[in-house]
Amino acid sequence: MNLGYIKKYRLCVAFACCAHLFAACSKGDGNKLGEPTDEITAAETSLIPDRHTKVVSTVLSFVDLDAIDHIMVKKSGGDHYPVRIGRQELSSPYAFHYTIQQSDPESFRLVLVAYYRNGNVSKELSLNVDNRWGFFIRGASRVARVTGRTMAGENFPSPNNTAAAWNVGGTDLGVIWEMEQGKYGFFFGDTFGSDFVPNQANPGPNGGSWRCNVLAFSDDNNLEDGLSLSGMVTGNGGNAREIIYGGKDQSGNGDWTSIPTAAIRANGIDYVHYFNIRNWTGWVTNYSGIYKSTDNGQTWTKCEDAVFSSNSKFGQGGYFKKDGYVYMMGTETGRDSPAYLARFRESDIENPDDYEYWNSSTAQWIKGDESQATILINDKVGELSFIYNDKHEKWIVAYFNGDRYNITMRTAVDIVGPWSEPYELAAGSEYAQLYGSYFHPLSTSGDHLYFLMSMWMPYNVFLMRAELADMGSFAD
Repeated sequence: MNLGYIKKYRLCVAFACCAHLFAACSKGDGNKLGEPTDEITAAETSLIPDRHTKVVSTVLSFVDLDAIDHIMVKKSGGDHYPVRIGRQELSSPYAFHYTIQQSDPESFRLVLVAYYRNGNVSKELSLNVDNRWGFFIRGASRVARVTGRTMAGENFPSPNNTAAAWNVGGTDLGVIWEMEQGKYGFFFGDTFGSDFVPNQANPGPNGGSWRCNVLAFSDDNNLEDGLSLSGMVTGNGGNAREIIYGGKDQSGNGDWTSIPTAAIRANGIDYVHYFNIRNWTGWVTNYSGIYKSTDNGQTWTKCEDAVFSSNSKFGQGGYFKKDGYVYMMGTETGRDSPAYLARFRESDIENPDDYEYWNSSTAQWIKGDESQATILINDKVGELSFIYNDKHEKWIVAYFNGDRYNITMRTAVDIVGPWSEPYELAAGSEYAQLYGSYFHPLSTSGDHLYFLMSMWMPYNVFLMRAELADMGSFAD
């Protein structure tokens, strides 16, 4: 017999035997021996303990449950934790639980691997555990664009093309208040037309159709997919029109512009607090004041007696109604002032002489004397808003802080304090040139905080969302 033929025959037999053996080893799990595959999937891979049971849970599914001998669960971080779950305990789906240990760190992973009967193993599945206790914020995210037109590279919704609809191509702020149940007003700051184009070399306002402020409306009560505007107060040609007069004198010595800072409905009338700027260098103001509307925001008139001086502690502010009062948190104009506190009855909003100012030295409300207002929040506070959250039973304030270059949040059980150390709602390192932080009224209940935030470079407004977490303490 030809020697070459014999060698060829033996090689074929050997190959056939190996193929048969490989097929036998692979049967039932669908993966090649020594090549791990994705066997385990989880309904949730980011896990948070139940506050009361201290258990994290998810639902596991398996590609080929019959091929599995057992599952091994190990812990990356914390104490040594190998646990074996035998095939007889498993099902698909399978409810997986882990009880948090007091020694567990604030963040760790549970790593699951399937071991097959044929000796093979699956790829690892990591379950990430957020084990923080106490009160804190779970990261803020940008939900959607609110104003302007979509820019290249944006991967979030933009339900309003305000440039096309109302000639609002560039604007900022977005002071929010509830006008009627489920209907909201939004005051924006200096506004420019549909010809606005973000300019990296010269960010901020640019373009034509300058209006010192404009007003929008919304009846959108589901903010998970963005904030839809239902209309704006318009003038000629359907363009959004200016509400609070501003002289547009850019000399630095006159009436430059009027910027809204807070709004509220009191006694069935809508009010907006604003400051009138003389010179942006140093935020020099002429005065601050109030406008009002008695026809659901369509027309506005100046409240002649509600005037705050250029160095008032309430040159900028925020409003919130509770327990029969309108509370007003204020700062001097700019971003370098601490915050102060006043309150008044709804019927007294147009009469600052009837305002009461919180004095922490005497622990009293002092009527009619703004100079008696003492520091409430000792920080550099810019563009603030505040609410009371019913679920967490906390007052919450948010503001821009230039030293930390972020949107800062603080909480208090009582509005007069003490106020907590700062939490970070949004970082300037992630959202460049951020400022403004105006809570949506839907943030007053539940775990989600929704707020409008401006960015100087695109010079437009975005809807942000953060989650409140109150986990108590592990010992509870």
